[in-house]
Amino acid sequence: MDVVVLSGTVGAGKTTIALALRDALVARGLSAIDVDVDAVAQETSAAPDDPFNERAVVAHLRSMREHWREAGIDVLLLPRVVETVGQRDACADALGEPVRVVRIDADSSTRHARLISRHEPGPDRDWHLARTDVLADLLVAASVEDLVVVNDGRPATAAALEIVDLLRLPARA
Repeated sequence: MDVVVLSGTVGAGKTTIALALRDALVARGLSAIDVDVDAVAQETSAAPDDPFNERAVVAHLRSMREHWREAGIDVLLLPRVVETVGQRDACADALGEPVRVVRIDADSSTRHARLISRHEPGPDRDWHLARTDVLADLLVAASVEDLVVVNDGRPATAAALEIVDLLRLPARA
């Protein structure tokens, strides 16, 4: 099973591209699923020393590993911010597979526009707007990714097809 984590700051388009990438892979004859990792993280309260609930995410991935293998999943897509090598390696360990990280990038004005359209005015929107640029800089400095794909001014399907090509994900005959 290929495991592809779509990382990137808030508003970069991780989830949107994951859906387009899944569709592109299915069209190539592959069995691909995307897992809403953020939803998994939000299912339980996070501990003070684990504010983004990484331990819950890793435990979920570990518990689902055999199910996905038995189901014949070719490609597992995980839209999730990956800030450290340790975070990437914990995911790989939980799944028993190497993990390739694709950082989705979009310029600040694009991210801000997406966040404004997605969130109602208030503390949640304010947090996301404040976080997006800080996190973008952190991700560039961390350099955890295997490749970077720009998600500005083009359809998500174009970014998804670029990822398929760059990762050399196979097609089934």
